[in-house]
Amino acid sequence: MDAKQNSRKGKLWMIPLSILLLAGGGVCLWMLYLALQFTMPAKAVAAQEINTPPVMDRESYVWIPPTEPEEEEEKFILPPYELHINMNQVNEYHNYNNDVIGWIRIQDTVVNYPIMQTDNNNFYVDHNWQGQPSSAGAIFADCRCDLDFTDNALVYGHNQANGSMLHAIKNYKVADWGRMHPYVEIASLSHRYLYKVLSVNVVYGEIGANFEYWNCIRMNRSRYQYYLNNIRNTAQVWYADDRHLPRDNNDRIIALQTCNSGAHDGMRCVVFAQCIGDFTNESVYDETVGRPEIKTPPEEWRP
Repeated sequence: MDAKQNSRKGKLWMIPLSILLLAGGGVCLWMLYLALQFTMPAKAVAAQEINTPPVMDRESYVWIPPTEPEEEEEKFILPPYELHINMNQVNEYHNYNNDVIGWIRIQDTVVNYPIMQTDNNNFYVDHNWQGQPSSAGAIFADCRCDLDFTDNALVYGHNQANGSMLHAIKNYKVADWGRMHPYVEIASLSHRYLYKVLSVNVVYGEIGANFEYWNCIRMNRSRYQYYLNNIRNTAQVWYADDRHLPRDNNDRIIALQTCNSGAHDGMRCVVFAQCIGDFTNESVYDETVGRPEIKTPPEEWRP
């Protein structure tokens, strides 16, 4: 009997030893797990899942331009610009074809054409300025626009592979070129205006687009600011000085549109420009002197 009791007592000391060994083993396994977490390479994740920026909700985003820049950078002063559109020539073309309602010219490009307009936006897609069938079409203004009054006028032209029509506005996608060619001359039958480029945008230009710039012809004040925000937010190259943006109806905008490529993908290259003055009786613009007044006021803001 004593021998059995002594045997049982002898085995009791193994219980706490077993517990101690199990606890120690658990600690070792936990430490090994932590070590592997810090030393093993991260699981491969597709680059696009890591680097893709969040999608901007453009419907709710409001861009506010800075009003007090931290430092005034030395401003690049452009040399005086001489306007070249001949108003007599514009009217001569109009007398030949009454659909001629103005002219467009961009320095150092082939863009030096009459602007056509009729009661639809289809005819001059495949007819030249003389009304003859032509795959190159003509430069034409949206039938809803008036070059002297519209808040936002639209001018269309094909992106011809030979560089003609509005192919050259794609040059504005190269910032250095655009900075040296900031002006677009636009004439109606009675007035000659100078526009300064705000931006070049590559955007979807068909029904269903987030930014239907072609449906913003007439705008009230709040809609005008919303439209300007969309231009700024979708710009591929932004040329404007954020401190001197269009503020009211004296700063009319024009949009020049062409296809971005030969593909039928609905993408458009659009140059937006701000009217900086009426140069009917002026031939030179010097930005150090100031802008002439727009003598033909646009329509009153609509509620």
